[in-house]
Amino acid sequence: MATKQATQAETARDVVMHIARIQLASITAASKFFAGWAVSADRYVQAVSGELVARLEGESESTELASHLAAASNEHLHELTALPNVAVRHFNRELAAANHEKSST
Repeated sequence: MATKQATQAETARDVVMHIARIQLASITAASKFFAGWAVSADRYVQAVSGELVARLEGESESTELASHLAAASNEHLHELTALPNVAVRHFNRELAAANHEKSST
């Protein structure tokens, strides 16, 4: 009877630990996503600002402005579309590392 209770307690503990690992991996993956978004948004705003300042100061032609802004937008959108995959890879690595630690103990 005591062995059965110990096994059930251990199983319950394992389930709780697995849930905690999933939650931690989810939180860090979400933070990775939002941090990547912030970095990408900053780069985009800096690029647009730089292009507009260059145009206002006469350092670039008005015909170049649209193509430079389009290139900055294209790069920004490319970075944004990569973010979900970055977050998923981070989640999977975190969970795999947690499972590896569990199996080695």
